[in-house]
Amino acid sequence: MTVDFAREALHFLESHASRRQPEVLEWGQGDENLALFHETTGEEEAREVAEAKDWQGTKWKNGFGWLTGPERFGGRGLSPEHDRLYREVEAAFAVPDLSPLRVGLSTVSPSLVANGSDDQIIEFAVPIQQGSTVACQLFSEPDAGSDLANVKTRARKDGDCWRITGQKVWTSNAQFADVGFALVRTDPDAPKHRGLTAFLVPMRADGLDVRPLRQLTGGASFTEVFLDDVVVDDSRRVGDVGGGWRVAVSTLAAERTSTGDRSHGMTARAFGLLRTLAQRERRSSDPIVRQTLADLEIRLRVARYHQQRMQAVPPEKWRGPERVLDKLMLSDNLERIGRAAGDLLGPRLTADDGQWGTFAWRSWVLGAPGYRLGGGTDEVLKTMVGERLLGLPKEPA
Repeated sequence: MTVDFAREALHFLESHASRRQPEVLEWGQGDENLALFHETTGEEEAREVAEAKDWQGTKWKNGFGWLTGPERFGGRGLSPEHDRLYREVEAAFAVPDLSPLRVGLSTVSPSLVANGSDDQIIEFAVPIQQGSTVACQLFSEPDAGSDLANVKTRARKDGDCWRITGQKVWTSNAQFADVGFALVRTDPDAPKHRGLTAFLVPMRADGLDVRPLRQLTGGASFTEVFLDDVVVDDSRRVGDVGGGWRVAVSTLAAERTSTGDRSHGMTARAFGLLRTLAQRERRSSDPIVRQTLADLEIRLRVARYHQQRMQAVPPEKWRGPERVLDKLMLSDNLERIGRAAGDLLGPRLTADDGQWGTFAWRSWVLGAPGYRLGGGTDEVLKTMVGERLLGLPKEPA
């Protein structure tokens, strides 16, 4: 069955895209491309969004837009294995980058299928998968990142509507999103996990303001979103009033899975550049450098093998936190790669002398800590693993 599907995918891609030219990593040629976060602005950003939406629309029209989606909503009802196989085949073709749509495709849409009404799936999840709607995630706040249940953005009932006031931060793609998937507090007197509700917020509503956030790298991949008495119809409430925590947990599970899934090509490429850097620096025979590179090779392979093992397990058999291990290994490997590059480069990591393959590692080193924060900090995820997988005693309240 998967062989027939692979042939079908190959035929579609050959009919709608050209083959990607193999990347030849020759020292001193081309862009080192070591930035961990996609950073564009203005006209370039608008072009990338338009190209991503157009390509996703083409996939949808040809039956490849929502491979794992329910058939009654236009999906194909296939397994995650089919989705992975398609991505492997597609990787050989020069197609637009779907980064502008990824939050909606891999996080918001799956959460709506799990938690939303049929009407919400039709109105929001289907257009997201068709490429006509862009979604962002309005979860984190200045005082509620890993402690997500501490969100302070409030929603008060006003007839058939809710009025939302507060601030969200570290939001990807909010500047061009159509809808935001928000977690807000609807009952300030309830225990913090029970007073939350999820909403689909129109991102062009009156009272909503999106501002860019400048990062260590100099780019602005994220935004902060201010909501001042933003009116949201009750039909856009996802799940029960006070049931937002359950919605948030399933949403974060999808986010962490997608973060791990996208990582292996990126780390493999960086590791190849790192090994070449060691050779250029005449450090390949240094026993400490050799040990560092060998250790990294092992860790990257373990991360890939663990992901493959988990993808072979039906999601209904998971106990919950297993997939956070992918994210923990990824953030650790990114930091280790950056540290190894810094050890090889010394001051050239922080002072640009124009030499190819040196100062570019600065973007990697400065971007890596972001992966320890997104989707829950490493400390919070390790606590989940300890308490819920290993059965260790819970931390004192």
